[in-house]
Amino acid sequence: MHIETRAELLKLSRLLESDEGSLDFLDGQDLDQLARFRNTVSSFFYAQHQDSYQRLAGISKLVPTGASAKLATTVLGSVLAAGIASELPADRAIKLADKLPDDFLAKLCIHLEPSQSRSLLAAMPDKIVARVAQTLLTMGEHITLARFVAVIQPSALQTITATVNDGEAMVMIALYLEDKSKLDTLLGLLSEAQQRATLQAATDQALWPAVLSLNEHLNTELRGRMGNMVAEQGETVLNHILDVAREQSLWTNLLQAVHAMDNQHQQAVVNLAKLKEAAVMESLVSTVASEGSWDEFLTLIPLLDQAHLTPALDVLVEHQPAALANALEHAHDSHLLGFFGHLPDSDIARMAQAIQGHAASQWQAFAERNSDAHEIEALRNL
Repeated sequence: MHIETRAELLKLSRLLESDEGSLDFLDGQDLDQLARFRNTVSSFFYAQHQDSYQRLAGISKLVPTGASAKLATTVLGSVLAAGIASELPADRAIKLADKLPDDFLAKLCIHLEPSQSRSLLAAMPDKIVARVAQTLLTMGEHITLARFVAVIQPSALQTITATVNDGEAMVMIALYLEDKSKLDTLLGLLSEAQQRATLQAATDQALWPAVLSLNEHLNTELRGRMGNMVAEQGETVLNHILDVAREQSLWTNLLQAVHAMDNQHQQAVVNLAKLKEAAVMESLVSTVASEGSWDEFLTLIPLLDQAHLTPALDVLVEHQPAALANALEHAHDSHLLGFFGHLPDSDIARMAQAIQGHAASQWQAFAERNSDAHEIEALRNL
């Protein structure tokens, strides 16, 4: 199961109070549709009791804040208190929060309905948010913390991230983010030491499926910086990442990361010994063909040494000729020409034969567009 699907099903199972893994039959469903379904169910549950929450919130306004806080912890409990909090004016809710114990506030936050509590969380003072976040971290409530990222003030988020030294927690919070566009902001607030700790946790806690999946949501600068840090972890870690990319069909994500690295680290990754294995290269090319990520693949070809170029050519010519036809049809011509130009003379003949045999129409169109390129002339003359 894809790591992001597993994360979404875990959030849904929590909402439905079902056992983890009980919703695995939904594997294969569209991820966005699952998220919309979960949000619809969450809103439905809230709407069923909203009238009661509003009445209790009205009564709470008539009671001193100290007494209301006492009633919340001794009578109402965190579930009901969460519903009432969402119906209170922000200033009243803040006064109450300042009188409630941090552990109770943390439990209350677990049950807040996101669509009803955004304004409340955005208005909450940094000092309260930071205290509650630390309690949630201690509880391992990464899903709840992930919901905070998109709605709390940037200053509060900065205060929280400055104190998080748990790399595993940071990976899990990132994985559970509702809005992945916030990932740049979250990881960008981390110091270099914290970023390295996060990547080290991916190795120590077998979290590379999550990290590799999340890579596509990063901007190029951050992707490159963290990619260089990953490459510095050495061949054993990089080989494991190749295995993850193969098992989870995350090759495009990995290629995007390599593209953003500096040249030295790119060379180290693309010339790993493991990439010479036929099964690994076949998996890579299959994913590239199915996802149309030829630009990401072909532009790295010039970085390959001869020992790695030959296995790539073997896959395209001998095992997956349809992928070569796909490359001719979809890749930018300049990238494909770079591939041809990098081939040794001994391999040009079999490349030309493969193209003629399996991609005649695509080849003709490609050749017409690039009639003045010497690589094309070399292939035509064979």
